[in-house]
Parts: sequence; C-alpha cells; structure tokens
Amino acid sequence: METKSYLLLWNKRKLFLSLFFWSLTLMSFQLMAQRQISGTITDGSTGEPLIGANILVRGSSSGTVTDFDGSFELNIPDDGSTVLDISYTGYKPMEIAVGSQSVLTLSLDPDFAALEEVVVVGYGTQKKRDVTGSISTLGEEKIGSLPVASGVQAMQGQVAGVDIQSAGGRPGQAPTIKIRGRRSISASNDPLFVIDGIPQTSGTSAITDINPQDIASMEILKDAAATAIYGSRGANGVIIITTKRGKSGKTVVSYDGYYGLTSAITNVDMMNTEQWMNMRREAFRNGYDGSIPSDEEVFQDDHLAGIAAGNDVDWLDLVLKDGFQTNHQLGLRGGSEKTQFNISLGYFDEDGIIDNMDYSRLSGRLNLDHTLNDIFKAGVSFTLSSSTQNWGSSATMGESLGNVPVGFAYQDDGVTPRFLPTNDGIRTNPLNEILPGAFVDERKVTRIFSPLYLQAKITDGLTFTSTFGPDIRFYERGEFRASLTNDNRGGPGDAEIQNATDVGYTLENLLNFTKDIGNSNLGVTFLQSIQSFQNTNHYTAVANLPYESQLFYNIGTASVKGNVASRLTEWKLASFMGRVNYSIAGKYIIQATLRADGSSRLSEGNKWNYFPGLSVGWRLSDEPMFATANWLNNLKLRASYGEVGNTSVNPYQTAGRLTRRVYSFGEANAFGFGLNEIPNPDLTWEVSSTVDVGMDFDVLNGRFSGTLDFYRTNTSDILLARQLPPTSGYTSILQNVGSTQTSGIEFGLTANIIDNPGGFRWSLDWNISSYKEQITELALKDADGNPTDDIGNGWFIGQPIRVWYDYNNIGIYQVDEADLAATAEAKVPGEIKLEDVNGDGIITADDRKIIGTDVPDFFGGLTTRFEYKGFDLSAFLYYRQGQTIFSNFHVGNNSLFARYNNLNVDYWSINNPGGTFPRPNQNQERPRNNSTMGYFDGSYVKLRNVTLGYNLPSSALENVGISSLRFYVSGQNLWFAAKYDTFDPEVDDPDTGDLPSLGAGTTPSTKIFLFGVKAQF
Repeated sequence: METKSYLLLWNKRKLFLSLFFWSLTLMSFQLMAQRQISGTITDGSTGEPLIGANILVRGSSSGTVTDFDGSFELNIPDDGSTVLDISYTGYKPMEIAVGSQSVLTLSLDPDFAALEEVVVVGYGTQKKRDVTGSISTLGEEKIGSLPVASGVQAMQGQVAGVDIQSAGGRPGQAPTIKIRGRRSISASNDPLFVIDGIPQTSGTSAITDINPQDIASMEILKDAAATAIYGSRGANGVIIITTKRGKSGKTVVSYDGYYGLTSAITNVDMMNTEQWMNMRREAFRNGYDGSIPSDEEVFQDDHLAGIAAGNDVDWLDLVLKDGFQTNHQLGLRGGSEKTQFNISLGYFDEDGIIDNMDYSRLSGRLNLDHTLNDIFKAGVSFTLSSSTQNWGSSATMGESLGNVPVGFAYQDDGVTPRFLPTNDGIRTNPLNEILPGAFVDERKVTRIFSPLYLQAKITDGLTFTSTFGPDIRFYERGEFRASLTNDNRGGPGDAEIQNATDVGYTLENLLNFTKDIGNSNLGVTFLQSIQSFQNTNHYTAVANLPYESQLFYNIGTASVKGNVASRLTEWKLASFMGRVNYSIAGKYIIQATLRADGSSRLSEGNKWNYFPGLSVGWRLSDEPMFATANWLNNLKLRASYGEVGNTSVNPYQTAGRLTRRVYSFGEANAFGFGLNEIPNPDLTWEVSSTVDVGMDFDVLNGRFSGTLDFYRTNTSDILLARQLPPTSGYTSILQNVGSTQTSGIEFGLTANIIDNPGGFRWSLDWNISSYKEQITELALKDADGNPTDDIGNGWFIGQPIRVWYDYNNIGIYQVDEADLAATAEAKVPGEIKLEDVNGDGIITADDRKIIGTDVPDFFGGLTTRFEYKGFDLSAFLYYRQGQTIFSNFHVGNNSLFARYNNLNVDYWSINNPGGTFPRPNQNQERPRNNSTMGYFDGSYVKLRNVTLGYNLPSSALENVGISSLRFYVSGQNLWFAAKYDTFDPEVDDPDTGDLPSLGAGTTPSTKIFLFGVKAQF
C-alpha cells in the first residue's frame, strides 16, 4: 500500500500534464467515424497497475495515458486497422493491433537492459550489474552531443570526480585533467589513457590525436581496485577509450560537420587615455597629500604628442579578432557476418582570436574485424593523424596590456605598425608580433597507431587474445623570431628547430575463462604484457640570419650557431596480471586482482612491484526483503581496496646522470663531465592505496538512477628532494620520503522526468563531487622526528599540495592611520595594509599565512534535455566553487607605476579615500606587498553549452535515400557568473608554474556560435 501511494504521488503531476497535452491534441483529431475502447495496463511481473503509461494511435497524434488504477479510455478510428503503441519508462514497449476489440487487458514487461549494459573494465568487459569498482561510463550519445575538438572536453562536467580545467584559448591547447584530485607532490597527476586496449605513453596529448566522432565510449576507472590491473601507472585513474567498430548488415554512410565563429568570452578592462592620464598625475603627486605638478612635468614629450593627436588606443581591440572553428567527419560502416569495418576521415580546423594562433588536424581511421573460422578472429584499429599548431607569441597579449593608450600604433602611413609606440624601449608594438612571418612557432605532429589482435576460441568459455600495438609519433617544431619582435627588439633574427620521434609498442597475451557453475559464474583473466618506448630528440638554435624570409628552413646560413643538443631515452615495462571474478546468483560479487610490474627505470633488486586489488558487491534489490518493493529496480552496495603506482621515476634517474662542467685549464676554458645528481638506487614508485565504498541505485522503473561513492587514498613513498649540506657538493638528493592523503565524495544522478515516446520528453543529468587533499609527511623533520612544514617550497603538513602562502591584504592605510602605518610597516597612507596575524604590532615574515588553495569545495555539472516531435533542446551548466585563483592582471598589470598602462582599478588617493587599491606612485615600480592584490575567490558557474536541434521525420527522407538527418545550432561558453570578472576564472594554464595564475601570458578563452549537420545514408 505504501508503494502504491508513493507511485500515486510521484505520477500525479505527470498525469495531469499528460492529460492536458492529450486533450489539446484530441481537439485536432481527424473527423472520421470513431469508436471508444477502454482497458487496463499492469506490470507483467507483479500485476500492479501502471500509472501514466502512454498509449498512442500509430500514425496520428492521438493518445492518452493510464490513470491511477492503470485504466484508460480512448477514441480510435472505426476502420479495424488501428495499431496502438504503448510505452512506459523502465518497461519494454508494446504494439498491439486493436482489430474489433473494445476492452484491452495488457501487461508490460520490465526492461532490464540498463543492468545488462556492457562496461569496459580493462582487459575485458562486464555487465553493468556485476561491476564492483568505481567506474563511470560516457557513451557515444553524450560524447557526440557536444561539438568539441577532443574527447577530454566532452567529459568536462559529465563525470563525477573528474575535474577538467581549460588551459586557455590557444587553439589545440590541451586542458588539465585530474581524477579525484592530486596524490603526488612532484610527479605527474595526469591519468593513464588506454585506447583500444593499448596504454598510452604521451599523457593527455594522446587523446588529441583521436577525433571525438570516432569514439564509441569512454570508461573512467576511479578507484584503486578498478585501476590495479594497470599497476604502476594507475594511481591517477584510468580513462579507457573504445573507438567505433563495424556492424554486420547494411553499409551506412555518415556525415557529421559544423562551422562556427569564435570570440573572446570577456576582455580585460584596461585604462583609456583619460584614466591613464589621471593615474599618472596622481603618481607624480608630491607625497600622498601634496600637490600635483603641471602636465609638462608629469608627461614626457611623446606622451604629450599622443595626447595632442587625440590618441586613445585600445591595444586589445587591435589584436583580438573573431576566429572560426570547423569540423567535418565522413564515415563508412557495415559488414557481413564474417567481416565488419568502420572507416572514417576527419578534418578539424580552428583559427584563433589572435593572428598566428591556429590548429588543424587531419585524421583517418580503419577498424576491421574478420572471423577466419570457428576458432580464429583477427582485427586491426588503424589510426593515422597529422596536426599542425601555430602557437603564436605570448608577447602579443603582454604588450597589448602594457602599452599606454597615448602611444602611436602605426607609422605616418596609417598601415605599418610603429615598432616602439612611445620612446619607452621596454614596450614594443603587439601588432609587430602578428605580422605575417614575424613570429612563427609551428608544431607538427604525425602519428601512426595501429593495434592488431588475433583471438582464438579454444573451448566454450576459454579464449586467448594476442594484441600487438605499435605507436609511432613524429614531432617537429620550428621557431622564428624576426628582428622587430619583442624577443629581439631590433637585434638580428633567430631561429630554432626541434625534431623528436617516439617509437613504442605494446605486446599483450590475454587468456580469459568464464564458466557458469549452478547459479554462480566464474571469470578468470591472465595477462602477460611487455611495453617498450624510445624517444630521440634533436635541437638546434641559431642567430644572425642573413635574411628573414627563410624562417627556420635554412638555419645553416646563420652566422651564430647556438645551442645544439640531442637525447635518447628508452624504457621497458614487463607485466603479469591475474584477475578472478565470482558471482553468486548475481547477488554476491567479488573481484580480486594482482599485477606485477617490472621496470627498466628502477635499479637491480627494486625492479619489481606488486599491486593488488579487491572489490565486493551486494545486490540488495535481489534479496527477499525487497521482493515486494516494486519501486526498487536495482540497489547494489560496493566496497573496494587496492594499491596502484605512479610512474614517478624518470629513466636513468636511479643511476645518476652526467652533465657537462666548464672549468679553467690554464687561460682557456675546458670541458669535463660530472654527476648531475647523487645516484639513489633505492628509488621506487609512489604507491597509492584506496578504500572506496559506493552504491548504485535504480528506482521507479529507471526514472531515477545514479551512484554514490566515498573514498580515501593514502599515497606513500612520494619523491621529494631532501636537502644536503653544501659541503657535499650537492644541494639535495631525491628520495621516497613524502606522503599525502586525499578523501572525497561523489554523487551522480540521471532522471527521466517525463518520458512520452513520440511526445514530450525531459531528462536531467547531475553530478557533484568534493575532495580534500593534505600532505601528511615531508622530507623535513623536527628534533623528535615529526614531519614539519617546508615553507620554502610552499608545502605544509595537513594542507593541500598547492596553496598560496603570503601576507593577508586587509585594506589600505587611511590618513588617520599614519602612525600605525609607520610603526607596523614603515608605510604611509595609501599603501597596502597587512594583517598582523600574531598580534605583536609589527608586520614580519611570521605574519604570513595560507591564503587559499586551488582545490575547490565542490564541482560538477548539470545537463537538461527536452525533446518534442523531432525537436530537442539541451543546456549544460558546469560549476566549480570555493577555490582560490591568483590574478596576475592585478599584480603585473597593476603596478600603478604609471610608466605602463594599468588595469582599470579604483585606487586610493587623498581625494578618493574609499579606493581599494594602493595610491599610484612613480617612485616605485610596484606597490609594496603587491602580490597580496592578486588573490580572489575563483568560484564560477558557466553555461558550457546550449544546443537546439531538429531531426527530420523518416517519412520525409525515405524517398531521397537518407535514413536520418539532423540540423542543429549550438553555443558554447556563452555566459558565466563569478565574483572574479576580470577574466575567465576557469583557466588553469600549466605554463604559469605549479600554482595556476591568470595573466598577460594567457590567451583569452573563447565562446562559439555554430551550425551543424548530421546525416546518415
């Protein structure tokens, strides 16, 4: 009775909405002879009435829904040919020919397809109902719903626990990605990517070579029990990418393409001429409360000339433009019972919002599977991709922000940029950076990736698969800087070239055994694997090129030969893995894994490490206690423990690498070689052990489903540099001495709120995650052996791995605080006032404290979709709350020195005592303690995507040979809300150092409006 009441309450709103909808459609029902039928619809397994089931007259818009006791009445044409389509969320649809019947008694069978869904778990697959680890899946539909350049961008905000941040607006720039936070202090925290079964060696850049339209699914392995099968590389999580394969049957030709215009999300508000002049006058004031000299004393002659000419140059407006982004994918998929194929050709091109910044990629793929006979099956996944990225000059943004608005952008002809807009030799014209051929930084990548497999079915339930995956990557980089660029400032042009080749292969032999034993199932997997990698790198730099049009293509003509370097890096990894899965009646599930990795990176005696994993699951929903709970379709509890490693030791690091030394030999320099570091043969992997407790649920016949996870990860043997006495000849030695802890919670929910097939549908996906990280041990110890803070490196026991440690800015000293300013900080009114943390009345280094961290309090995404008769509308919000960001715009571009242009801020003056920034002062290059001006709450909510689409009905396409056709318009990054509004707060630029900061070196993020077409033939 309670169950039924619950269902009644839940469906009440839907019932009234549906009845209203159907009443409108009935008003336009065809005028023909009709008759009334009635009936009931029940659950085929329990006999319970189904409330709100949909009944639709095929070929029309007429229909109704069942009421509170599962009954319905409906007028139908009285021609004896009526067919009803009946559907209900969580049940298999039904069609029934009414014929002459007047009363129908119908039942729908539950649809357990979601539970039978197959999930890729690494070296095999499992039914979703049998998964005991923390694994999230992103299917083809969700990946393809966002027009993006890479699969990583498609993941952002759609998977709980996966934190993805944009790295800026440069075309082709890879985002940063973290799964369940950070564990390592000094090594990489990037996840391992596995593409078509082959672990990748190139980090996040591995996925940029893959066209997202080629991806069938992405599985994200998050807990250590799930990632233990990847051993020493699984500590940061694993992302398994499976590309699309062919299917037997009709050959399908597909096209997927879009074109859109891009522009900067927001622009930095710099001072115009009037604002800059007022700031410079204030900067020249005699003291904080004295008089201001005349303009002839304040401004230089070139400033006065620009003012007289009426100059008010918006340098950012001169260099920023609208760009474009386009993507085209042509596919061919099909096959017979023996041979299946998938062929695709893709082209992606993005022209940036700053000239000389662009990215293009051409990719081709052939996935082929062939059944040789009853025993053998073979296949290949061949990928060929070629990309070109023009990185552009970072000085373009820097000089746009730094040049004063009274400068001269062009020479007298009004076309040619004036290299020095003023007489200040520090500032050069940003337009010179984007002249054709002036600054070139071209990066080309060609990749051949071709896993091959041979599978043998030895007996029923026993298969052997051998996979060989060669991976070859060619990298070419050419740089040229002309004379009139910011780098050379009128000096001779220079160039550099770099060529690198990665050659790797993976050979894996996999034995899988499955057997049903009564009501139980046993699965056993054994793996033998070897992976080899070789990198060769060559670099040459020259200067004094005789002519600039050669760029970097004829560097032998240069009169000055600079650095010449080459490098060879090799490593190998041998592995063995065993996994056992055992399920009893589908209710009690256990999985145990053990992997052994032997690495050439480690010293003799320490080469092998072992990584265990254990997970269990209990499907409570199958227990007798829930037999009558019709609202509960699935409830599974999970628990796991595992240990995984981080490939944190570089090749040759344990042996001690040589470096060249220069010393005096008589009156000449001589070269010798010495150790670059003290060898430490005891170095080993950083190891993370994780405990995870989770729950999977599915209620109300699939209307609500989701996951909930709690986890804690302890990472030990972290590589840190232990300080040594200078008398040793070295400053430090690398040792496994640190440890960290990361703990968190994740929640994901999918809701099918309204589901009327052929009518209105509304669904929602929401996820939220929160984690805390802390350092628990460092190299430094106190007299009692307890770990202590390492202030020099910014590492603190009990705090996150990356924090800002600084003085706390609490305002500006006012006139009535002159004595306090002089006593506490030797300052005057108008300067930054710092917090006296220890309360001793004097600001010293002891008053520094932790200002914030880049770890958010929580983050996640919300996607909502609406569908109605071929139309669909979706919106995706991404949010990140509670993190601190550092804005170098408020520091480096806010010197208040008045020599350069300045961020448009409300600065203090004797006439503006409410100003929140210090008084301009031409006697100091920057305010004292200016770093304290850069800390902001980085919380934001961003409208990541809005898409409106229309799928043409099949009846309109069947006569033109098209099976499906979809048109859509989409907008990305259209809006964001944040307390920090100077720039896009999402940017996490890895080029700015360990702690993320936003500043002149960061290319603005972009928004895009696009139009796209998807068609199948």
